[in-house]
Amino acid sequence: MSVGIVGAGNMGRSIARQLSKTGQGVVLADRDPDKAQTVVAEIGAGDGLSAGSLEDALASDVIVLALWYPGTTEFADEHRAELDGTVVVDISNPLDESWIRLATDPSMSSAELLAAKLPGSRIVKAFNTTHAPALFDGQVDEVPLDVFVASDDDDAKSQVSELVRAAGVRPIDAGRLDNARLLERLTAFQIELSQRYDLDFRLTLKLLPADLAR
Repeated sequence: MSVGIVGAGNMGRSIARQLSKTGQGVVLADRDPDKAQTVVAEIGAGDGLSAGSLEDALASDVIVLALWYPGTTEFADEHRAELDGTVVVDISNPLDESWIRLATDPSMSSAELLAAKLPGSRIVKAFNTTHAPALFDGQVDEVPLDVFVASDDDDAKSQVSELVRAAGVRPIDAGRLDNARLLERLTAFQIELSQRYDLDFRLTLKLLPADLAR
């Protein structure tokens, strides 16, 4: 199962590091090719991770849009044809200028807005509750991360969950895609907690009991 990651920012870097552990071919692309090359050089390309062109990433079986909202929907407008029929992972949180509130209406999520732009794609919400510093490490205080995975396409959800599990973190079935509304608001609340307790985004949501999804 090939994986393309679009965006070599903090989240793209962290996702690339974790998915490079899966043994699958992972291509990291960015509008600035040098940025993707730098991230791959930092992580190491020994586990199937490479920097490539946007076209390389879009040719993958699973495409992770490691982009800020509304960059996700803007990217979808530009690349609808290439994304048609593929599994597309939305990691975004539509934060407003306060960074602790969302710009979207409570009856909508960035994942659903992306799905509306890409009716021929198989949209999965994942990684949005895992902040970049914690995700880069894959754990908080030696406790592996949970990655909440929501989709209306069970097969696409299963594929993404398989990748998450192979990376050494735990996928949690978060149900339908409209549950992304809740996941995005939970992330905004985590950001508020991180600011209040000066946690530098090294926090996570953990579902107990620990054997729930094993």
